[in-house]
Amino acid sequence: MKDIIRDLANKDQHNLKLRFQVGLGIILFCFCLFTTTIIYHFQKNLLEEEALRQTELVTAALESTRGYIREVLRPRMYEEFGEDHFIIEAMSTSYITRVIMDRFEEKIPFFKYRRVAVGARNSSFEANTAEQKMIGYFRENPDAHEWHGMTRMDSVRYYTLYRPVVFKTSCLHCHGKPDDAPAAINESYGTTQGFYREANEVAGLFSISIPLEVSLDQIRGTSFRMFGIVLILALLLYGTIWLFFHQLIITNLRDLVTLFRTSMDESSATSLPKELKGHREELEELFHSARTLISSLQDKRSQLVEYADNLEEMVAERTEALNLSENQLRAQVKKRNRELTLHTTLTGLITRTDTLQTILHQVLNEVLQVIPANGAGIYLYNDKSDNFVLQCSKQAPMLSDSIEPEFTCKSKQCDQAPDTHSGSCDHLQISVSENDNSLNIRIPLCCRNRLQGIMVITELPFAGLNDALQDLLLSIGQQIGMTIESLQNMQNLRQSTELLQSVFDGISDPLILLAPDGTLKMVNQAFLLRNNLHLDEALGVTVDMLSLPQQCLFSNLALDVDLSAKKPHTEEIQLDDGSIFDVYFYPILNTDDSVRAIIGFAKDVTIVKATERRIQQTQKLVAVGQLAAGVAHEINNPLGVILCYTDIIKENNRDNEEIIADITTIERHAGNCRRIVADLLDFARSKESRIDKQEASVNNTIKDVLAMLRPQFLKNQINLDCDLDPDLPTCFMDSRRMQQVFLNLIMNAEQAIGSQGNISISTRAESNTITVEIKDDGPGISKEMIDKIFDPFFSTKEPGQGTGLGLSVSYGIVREHDGEIKVQSTPNRGSRFTVTIPVAEENFNND
Repeated sequence: MKDIIRDLANKDQHNLKLRFQVGLGIILFCFCLFTTTIIYHFQKNLLEEEALRQTELVTAALESTRGYIREVLRPRMYEEFGEDHFIIEAMSTSYITRVIMDRFEEKIPFFKYRRVAVGARNSSFEANTAEQKMIGYFRENPDAHEWHGMTRMDSVRYYTLYRPVVFKTSCLHCHGKPDDAPAAINESYGTTQGFYREANEVAGLFSISIPLEVSLDQIRGTSFRMFGIVLILALLLYGTIWLFFHQLIITNLRDLVTLFRTSMDESSATSLPKELKGHREELEELFHSARTLISSLQDKRSQLVEYADNLEEMVAERTEALNLSENQLRAQVKKRNRELTLHTTLTGLITRTDTLQTILHQVLNEVLQVIPANGAGIYLYNDKSDNFVLQCSKQAPMLSDSIEPEFTCKSKQCDQAPDTHSGSCDHLQISVSENDNSLNIRIPLCCRNRLQGIMVITELPFAGLNDALQDLLLSIGQQIGMTIESLQNMQNLRQSTELLQSVFDGISDPLILLAPDGTLKMVNQAFLLRNNLHLDEALGVTVDMLSLPQQCLFSNLALDVDLSAKKPHTEEIQLDDGSIFDVYFYPILNTDDSVRAIIGFAKDVTIVKATERRIQQTQKLVAVGQLAAGVAHEINNPLGVILCYTDIIKENNRDNEEIIADITTIERHAGNCRRIVADLLDFARSKESRIDKQEASVNNTIKDVLAMLRPQFLKNQINLDCDLDPDLPTCFMDSRRMQQVFLNLIMNAEQAIGSQGNISISTRAESNTITVEIKDDGPGISKEMIDKIFDPFFSTKEPGQGTGLGLSVSYGIVREHDGEIKVQSTPNRGSRFTVTIPVAEENFNND
């Protein structure tokens, strides 16, 4: 029997190991074979793709040659020699492509080219059996334009590309009826073969073949070598896996079996059979040990059932003891929870915004809920009186209003009076109450080892005082001290912030405070009102992140200016609406000379700049007017003499055409000079002439101007858009002079456009003024020129096209009407001139 068990164990162990080894070997061998097969097919596919690319390249060259012969060379030869002449060496596509490939094979001999047909004129190019099959394939599949793949010729494998030869209509001249063919073809090939073809007939094919036998042998050799290498690697992997299997599985099984052996008493009923002990088959012994263990567990379970019957009594006794311990623990946990809740509440008070008195009252309420005392009070140190003053109390009428700065203790924690301000934070002062049946305790309220105040606990029972309570009282004192200092610091900080914000808000111009990283730390009301923002929306973000309804004064500069610079920066900016601001950046430096913050300030100088420009413009006009008057009078007289003598010369030389032509030129240029002088006189007189103001309609004045200019607008294809307010009030003005203003502005717009453009004119009443806007979509005016546009003699027109006085005169006329003229222009987007004049006084009063 022992021998049978040993044989079965050896057989099981042998079968397990053998099955694992054989299975692992088969898997690795299949992996090697699979890998080698994939590599072989991959290299073979690459070889076929390369062969296809080469054959298609040669085929494309041949097709291009045939196309050139068929479409260019052959028709040209027919034009030169006639339809009956046929030169095979120059006109036959079959002949020429064969000759080209013959020479090609001399250079690259491994290419094989064949062009064959069924019933070919030359029997050497008659299709063989395989080629006839391919011709039949192309006839059955007219949509197939080529076939390529592996073929075998003379026991050698080739990669071959077949393409059908389809006869076109132009080919039937030579391959149709023999009577229609050129005589040269009939003489060379006879009239039996190669004729009677039809249009779109597949009668032949051409093929290009590349031998692949050598390359395939190389691929097979490479695949066999790769198989050997992969097989060697698989054997190494096989050995490694078997080693790991032996170490991780077999060894652990032996350790597990050993554990069962040592844990079972051989003399007991659960010991292993001797036939299995020391046996080499670990699994068999492990299975038998598990069955033995299960049997032992069943025996133990029956013993436990018997023990459970007597367990109820023991459990009842133990449960009573546990309940008593649980009640004691619950009481302690509740007490600790109250203490933790008190600490949490005191910590949360730091962030409250209530007044100090309110928070101190809440502190007393929370403390008395945890400490078993009857009353309490809190004193805070007063610098002016140099004592501790009572701030609040609860159920403690015996407390005095103040305490002198002495702090002594009678507990075991201190023996002498510490310093009032710094050394008394680790001690309690304990005294007996007047009725001798309770204690009064003074608790220091400290923060950072500095005494902030004193909390007095009254009428605490003797039994309630212990070391844990004293530690709790000192901890509460520390927490309340930190709360008091934090609240005082927050109150001081809030007052400083409110004071600084009041200073900021008192400045009527936009003012901001930037951090070195560009974020907003503070803004004033002027900035918020201008940008329609709330304070919470502005703080903590950069200027460019704000969503603003209008252009921000600081956005571009905050990006362009180096905020880490230590010098102030000033820049003048002009917004899209024409307003002008002086923007200042002032750095605030730390003691180490680093930038702590930057103050941004924007001052609206639009009115100041406009006033300066008007003053400068008026001064220019006055000076130029005086100069123009003098120059005009000095030049006008000589011009009159010149024109008088030209008339005399023309009277005396009527028959001399050459002199008449020269005199006419002199008269034309003298007339130009006289016109310029007249403009100068008009400019000068406009400063001296009296403005004849009468109540008139601006709309009617504009309509009179447009009536004069409308034909010219039609000629130049300029679209005119008028939006004249029908309810526009009248105004006191010199209609003739204002007509000159509108004429100048509209003519300038028309000249700026040239042709094919748009001019829009609108009028509207605003408050006590009338506004006229003249807008064009011409090339616009550059910023460099826009500041000079109202200067006398300044013009953007070509020389001889204008005097540059039109806008200067218009500016003066508008100013004499107590009005204003402005210009807004963007290059390539047109210009807009705005004229503002006051309404008639009686209309204004009626309104």
